[in-house]
Amino acid sequence: MFLYDIDSFWIHDFEIYVDVWGQLNLGKLFGFDFTLTLPTFPLNTDGIDPSGTNITIERVNITNFDDAVAVKPGSKRGQIATCAENIIVRDCVVNYGVGMTIGSVPPSDYYHCVRNVTFSNITMHHPIKSVYVKTNPGRT
Repeated sequence: MFLYDIDSFWIHDFEIYVDVWGQLNLGKLFGFDFTLTLPTFPLNTDGIDPSGTNITIERVNITNFDDAVAVKPGSKRGQIATCAENIIVRDCVVNYGVGMTIGSVPPSDYYHCVRNVTFSNITMHHPIKSVYVKTNPGRT
């Protein structure tokens, strides 16, 4: 779920489940021969990627082998939210995930902003990482 440029959003009480074997079979159907093994596969299966203001995510179960929740930065390009801020993620269960993530924040001519993000009461089973801040240093 990619939630971009939003304000006052509540996500609650559901499950995100990535079927690893289904993804492998789908890849083979389209001619991809995945020789990667867990935990590097599946790729690009983030659970929830919020970027906005006043967002609450709670009581969500996520099994995905990638970022469970990855807060993405807001920028001046946003019409509603120019900063990813006031984001609360709580009472979630993560299975085999990379964890609770902030980033990635690429270099840009536009101002990128993430502030006031709280992760609380997160239960992780077999995590690859737990809390992960993805920086992307460099020049614009």
